[in-house]
Amino acid sequence: MLALALTPLVALAQGASLAETDAVARIAECIVEGAPPDWKSLFMVVDLEKPGDETGKVRYVALRLSQPDQLIAYTPCDLRKPAMILLEARKRLAPERKGWIGARITLHQDGKFELHYDYPK
Repeated sequence: MLALALTPLVALAQGASLAETDAVARIAECIVEGAPPDWKSLFMVVDLEKPGDETGKVRYVALRLSQPDQLIAYTPCDLRKPAMILLEARKRLAPERKGWIGARITLHQDGKFELHYDYPK
């Protein structure tokens, strides 16, 4: 399952920078480890109080094949490591993209992923 989740990440990361693609691949290794056995999609949500913060809140939830209408919280291999990987990758983003205050990674069972940032208004 882990190999399936990681293999196509680079090829399917349209619009993601090399730093982001690398970060998501490293994050996926951890968030897949603690996922429910019948997961369909995994979500990591990071919320920061202000741009450039080094700490914030992080949540991990899964959508399961057996319960497609219900998100469930779960614990990945490490609670801090995936968020720290994403915060480290932020340093390699273009200046106009570094100021995010929220980030959502969605990892799908077929290995595709989505990475969305929220910026202050």
